[in-house]
Amino acid sequence: MSRKALDIPVIQLPVSNLEKAVEWYQSMLGLAFTFPFQEGDDEAWLNVNGSIGLGLIRCDDVPNLSFRNKNGELKVVLTFRVDDIHDFYTDLKDKGVPVGEMVYKEGGGYSFIVKDLDGHRSYIWEGWPKE
Repeated sequence: MSRKALDIPVIQLPVSNLEKAVEWYQSMLGLAFTFPFQEGDDEAWLNVNGSIGLGLIRCDDVPNLSFRNKNGELKVVLTFRVDDIHDFYTDLKDKGVPVGEMVYKEGGGYSFIVKDLDGHRSYIWEGWPKE
C-alpha cells in the first residue's frame, strides 16, 4: 500500500517565557487559542487559520531554528501568510517588532522576516502574486 502525507496539522515551537510568547503571538500575529490556556501550563495551543495548531512549548533551552543555506543565506522554518502584507509590515514596525526588509521575488510575491521574543525568525508572506 502506498502512503503519503496529507497535511501538517501541528507545529511546536520552543519558547523561554510561555506567557510572554502567548501575548506576542496573539497581539502581533492575531492568533487565538485552539483551546483554553491557564497560566502555569507548560504548553499553549494557538490556531492558525483553522487548519494548523501552533504549540508554544515552555523550554529551559530554546534552540535557534534558523539555518544558513550553502550560500550562507539565512533561512527560516516557519512562514505565515497574511492578506495585506504592506499594512501588516507597517503595523509591526509601528509596534516596535524587529522586521527585515520587505522583498519582492518575481513569481513568489512579497515577504519579510519577523523575529519573535526568543529570536525565532519567520517569514511573513502575502501569498502567490495575482495576475
